[in-house]
Amino acid sequence: MPASAAQPDRDFDGFAVRPATRRLIVDGRPARLGARAFDLLLALIERRERIVTKGELLDIVWPGVIVEENNLQVQISALRKLLGPAVIATVPGRGYRFTADPVAPSAATATASGAPAQRSEALTAVPSFEPSPRAAPGNLPAELAPLYGRDPELRALVAQVRSHRLVSVVGAGGIGKTRLAQAAAHALRDDFADGVWLVELAALADPALLPAAVAQALGLALTGVRPPLDELAAALRPLALLLVLDNGEHLLAACGALAAALLARAPAVRILTTTQEALHLADEQRVPLGPLSLPAQATTGAAARAGAVELFAARAHGVDPRFALDDGNVGAVVDICRRLDGLPLAIELAAARVPLLGIEGLRNRLDDRFRLLTAGSRLALRRHQTLRAALDWSFGLLTQDEQTVFRRLGVFAGGFGLDAAQAVAGDADAADGTRSRAPDAAGSAGRPEDAPLDRWAVLEHLGALVDKSLVAVDPGDEPRYRLLESGRAFALEQLHASGETAAVMQRHAAAMLALFESAYELQWSLPARELRARCLSDLDNLRAALSWAQATPGAADCFVALAGASAWLWEPAGLRPEGMAWCERAIARVDAQTTPRAEARLALARAPLAFPRVSATEIDSIRRAAELYRASDDRRGLYLALNALAQRHAMLRELPAAQQAIDAAAALLDPRWPAALHWSLMRARAFQHGFAQQAAGAFAQWQEIARQQEAAGESEGMTTSLLNAADVGYQVDFDAAVGLGRRVVEQMRRNRYRGLAAGFARANLLGALVQRGSDLDEALELAREAVPLLIQGDTLAPFLDHYALLALRLGRTADAACVLGRRRDAASPTRGARAHGARAAFATPCLHCSSGRCERAVELERLQREGAAVWATSTRARLARAAKRRRHGGALPRPRRRARGRRRRAARRCGLS
Repeated sequence: MPASAAQPDRDFDGFAVRPATRRLIVDGRPARLGARAFDLLLALIERRERIVTKGELLDIVWPGVIVEENNLQVQISALRKLLGPAVIATVPGRGYRFTADPVAPSAATATASGAPAQRSEALTAVPSFEPSPRAAPGNLPAELAPLYGRDPELRALVAQVRSHRLVSVVGAGGIGKTRLAQAAAHALRDDFADGVWLVELAALADPALLPAAVAQALGLALTGVRPPLDELAAALRPLALLLVLDNGEHLLAACGALAAALLARAPAVRILTTTQEALHLADEQRVPLGPLSLPAQATTGAAARAGAVELFAARAHGVDPRFALDDGNVGAVVDICRRLDGLPLAIELAAARVPLLGIEGLRNRLDDRFRLLTAGSRLALRRHQTLRAALDWSFGLLTQDEQTVFRRLGVFAGGFGLDAAQAVAGDADAADGTRSRAPDAAGSAGRPEDAPLDRWAVLEHLGALVDKSLVAVDPGDEPRYRLLESGRAFALEQLHASGETAAVMQRHAAAMLALFESAYELQWSLPARELRARCLSDLDNLRAALSWAQATPGAADCFVALAGASAWLWEPAGLRPEGMAWCERAIARVDAQTTPRAEARLALARAPLAFPRVSATEIDSIRRAAELYRASDDRRGLYLALNALAQRHAMLRELPAAQQAIDAAAALLDPRWPAALHWSLMRARAFQHGFAQQAAGAFAQWQEIARQQEAAGESEGMTTSLLNAADVGYQVDFDAAVGLGRRVVEQMRRNRYRGLAAGFARANLLGALVQRGSDLDEALELAREAVPLLIQGDTLAPFLDHYALLALRLGRTADAACVLGRRRDAASPTRGARAHGARAAFATPCLHCSSGRCERAVELERLQREGAAVWATSTRARLARAAKRRRHGGALPRPRRRARGRRRRAARRCGLS
């Protein structure tokens, strides 16, 4: 029991704690509080700087006494009834935290005497948590839970991945495939220069989205100019990485096609899959995974070395620190593990019940549920039956409210946060819990079984589900929660049987709309990287909500609003084509009932997804948004639409129209708006200067934007602004622009950014270096890196001059001729892409001067015609070979008689095909 007298008096907003006299004063009146509840309150206050685990609180409040965890929940409920539900925050899976901040005694006295006082922000603030350790290359969790009983399988799997390019871990649901694959991936992190990347597929329903899901996990951008699988393969071709495709049995054909394409086109990529059925590819190595080992004898020594018992003991000790495997309970533990067939998920579900039932009680409860499974061979079907029975049994032991929360959580795809869980799993007509002022609340703060589930009840039940291994916790600054794939399927079955599916899906869509409405507003005040990190975790939930709203009659308003509020996420996620598709579908659902604000936001959001392509469709869409914002008297919306319109007009070199839009936007600008809104107008002016050939003004404007963004901590926006500054700066201060270009490229390399801008940055710096005629080795490396990025975005054509001049600088005259021929004949598909510097007007005279003799001019023209007939796909390899030779003034080959042979050699000469 805490030493009350040793603690000082504590004063908070609305209540005070007097440890010496063991009194709690609420609103000026002493509150009746049991001894255990008071001890619990003191323990939480004393440790208010951190999260306190349930086990620690049990040891403090009930020292040396074995009690059920429900006793702790009862005392927490009693405290919340007196002090308000937000004073003690539940962090499901981790424990509790006291969130109220102390106040000066005078403030507390005023409140205690009856004077009205405002509830401090500390009582309702979301608790902050320690940041997680920095992740290793890739996207694996920084730390993994211990892997029990799988050491031989882990060593074998690591060896297989090192020896083969495609390895599949195959086994029944709940057998532990995911944990084994993640452990192997962790062990292999240092083997791959470009990292190890985990792609979780359980929540992905549409096989067509598989390439996009992989690209998004790897931070790659898909442009939609080619089939997604082709774009992905091209982007991965130069990379050396391990791709882990987890839980892909429902996407078997798509996973097989993806694996086959990557094996053929990305030679340094290896693939590890987890699935209930193999992909059936020729080069696939299958690693079947069976149950955990069971002991031959029920002795403590033999049992402790068996994987199944080791896992059970670890999980049981985790929920009940007093549990230990000994001679007295080893027989029952071994019997439990045998009845569960050594299936890891079933063992974890059972071990979570040890605090409530005890070992013998647990074994007895299993008798009824598993009696029908005692006969028969231990085949995969048997294990599926065991898992189903374990889930059914564990679900049956939940309270009615816990069952309700569990089945409703099944609608979440991938994972969920606390706010979303409370909004979806609670009852729509439940009022938020508020502080009761009754001074006689003592110990029990129960809730009638038929009362609506409010957000605080959902929070408590979520914690109980975590404790019972039905919900998993993904640690982080703000923990996220998820149902395992098997558990989610079971929860959805229960939800369907309850008849609640439609109502819960509607609440899920409403929760996603609320989340993205909030994020839409935060984009003006929160750094882009932080905002994206918040929302990307709910990408699968967003897809599920959009799909539901699209398919549901009467949900058009939700569909239009959600598509518009979330459209900003698709581009930084590298999923422009998918985002554009959702916007197009939502635009088709706009009708007379759609609010002007929702339609305007959707119309304005569509245009950035088409960038850098500019067409009449995008211009019309932005104009429509401006009209709607003007009619709605939405000053900020109209301002943003005008700036977007100015940028597009500038890119089309319609400079008077661009200036007119800029002037109108400037008249709307409110000085009190956040800095990010001011940058919108500054960017429009910079575009106007740039396309009006006012390079000095554009250079200064982009640098000023970058300076302000750096001061505000907007690192991603700063990098983009510096890229644009370097682009125009080559015409103003060449050396300074080269320095900026190098800085941008280095930042993108460090952040592993591979979007469209990454290709532009490298290609423009390449152009500057070759025009200056120095640092050709650096230029060659930039050329190698830029080619796949530019091809992926279908934006190579505007930059072919740079490659032609580089070939010329390296002495590859014939190569330069072919590239210039292609450049001369190619119409850029991207009107907005500006390639700096080395234009054909500069490269062509140099090329003809290098030929030396008049008859060579005829040969040059022929080579340019042949270059115009083919397309660059392997320029990087050709230039790499040229770099090794580095000869100058290379002689042109003699013409051959057969045109087909000449064209083939021309293609090889510059890496064309």
